[in-house]
Amino acid sequence: MSSSRETPDSVAVGYRYRRSMDFASDVAYYLAEWYLPELTDQSVDDMVAKLDAAATTASDEGTPVRLLVTLAVPTDEVLYGVFGARSQDIVTATCQRAGVPHQRLSGHVGARIRGRSAMVGEACTRTWATP
Repeated sequence: MSSSRETPDSVAVGYRYRRSMDFASDVAYYLAEWYLPELTDQSVDDMVAKLDAAATTASDEGTPVRLLVTLAVPTDEVLYGVFGARSQDIVTATCQRAGVPHQRLSGHVGARIRGRSAMVGEACTRTWATP
């Protein structure tokens, strides 16, 4: 008997995940902050992977939440993350589930995230694909 398993970054899972957020008319945006001494590319990648996995699990369980963007500021030792969710409690639970509770959470922030990203320095990557 063969079983197939979808990874959190598969196109099918990503589509379901985005679609659940698209149908949520009461989604608000929240800014989470983490203060991290010795912030590195690797530590950011590790945190984002944990947060993405926790958000995917919560969404698959019927609580839509999505990490939309992260911004690392190594000179200030801070990582910011913008989440889309129905409440602050959902974002807090997602961060805790990921094992990286936020130090600060600002509610109902304005988020304007352009489809085509322009960055200084390194390239920007997306964590989902359009089917």
